[in-house]
Amino acid sequence: MARVAFEVDTELSPQQVISMLTDFSPRRPELWPTLARELYCVHEITTTSAEVQEGSLRPTLIWERDHYDWSIAGWVRWTVQESNYSKPGSYVQAIVQEAASGGSRVLVEWNRTGIGLKGKALIGLVVLTRGAIIRRKVFKRAFARAARQVG
Repeated sequence: MARVAFEVDTELSPQQVISMLTDFSPRRPELWPTLARELYCVHEITTTSAEVQEGSLRPTLIWERDHYDWSIAGWVRWTVQESNYSKPGSYVQAIVQEAASGGSRVLVEWNRTGIGLKGKALIGLVVLTRGAIIRRKVFKRAFARAARQVG
């Protein structure tokens, strides 16, 4: 499994970050701009978990059905159940901490194994950039957008 770890700082509070990560309402694709509304489908939600299909249309069609778990305070993990590019059991987890200067520090551990040529190429690119693409295009973009809406 390819593993990349990185940190993302945001002015959002830890509660706001956790709320974004675990918001499975119809507005999720608005919170996370890389998600395609057409691919978003909630299968089940409990008080500490969810089964969700989501994905992106750009730069290429990718989708996954994930099991989200947030049963531990300050921690969210989503594990692939089925996907067109990533092997089941692959996961991403986020540990959200209060930053010393205010806001939050999000520690992201990204563990993926690609399937097929597309999956192996996409995951190889993330590894090659040490997660810079995911950090910038997914997390930083979503957090900055949310901070602008709150502020």
